[in-house]
Amino acid sequence: MYTGTHPNNLEFLVKKEFILLYTNSNLLELFHNRFIQSLKDNHFNIYKDNDNKLYIQPKKTKIYLPELPKYGKLEIEKIIDSIYMIT
Repeated sequence: MYTGTHPNNLEFLVKKEFILLYTNSNLLELFHNRFIQSLKDNHFNIYKDNDNKLYIQPKKTKIYLPELPKYGKLEIEKIIDSIYMIT
């Protein structure tokens, strides 16, 4: 982790940290789990239907929670060679 840099190194370091963020942790799963925990913290009951899909039911209508998206085929390491990452 860098604490400071010269402006001419900034673009490379931002790309490098972006790659590390998305390769060293399962950020989407962490975000998804935190979302569900936030609902529980706010006193929503979370239920599962017959297909194991999660939902809340604040009144009479079921509101289904989004499922964790599947990862695509992006090779995130190639971002380091991109021309446009930040402007």
